[in-house]
Amino acid sequence: MGDLNDVGPDAWVWSADIDYLSGWRKARESADRLNGALRAAGLDSSTVRAVPNVDATGRGVVRLTAALPAAEELADLLRQDSADSRRRGM
Repeated sequence: MGDLNDVGPDAWVWSADIDYLSGWRKARESADRLNGALRAAGLDSSTVRAVPNVDATGRGVVRLTAALPAAEELADLLRQDSADSRRRGM
């Protein structure tokens, strides 16, 4: 099995024996939750979003796509949250 960079239908051959739809549904649920959290953090869904997909084994994966300014904003938010957590002793 490849790594997450191998995600996508062009990266591998589809197999009739693998339930890709089940993995994709699970990934979609996770992507929806992550997209909700991104919106709650004030990030614009037109510039950053979670996208459901599956890998070659049918395992659900979520890719995060972002325009460069939004990626920097997300990185800043995550760094701030991490620093806040360390200050609180978590």
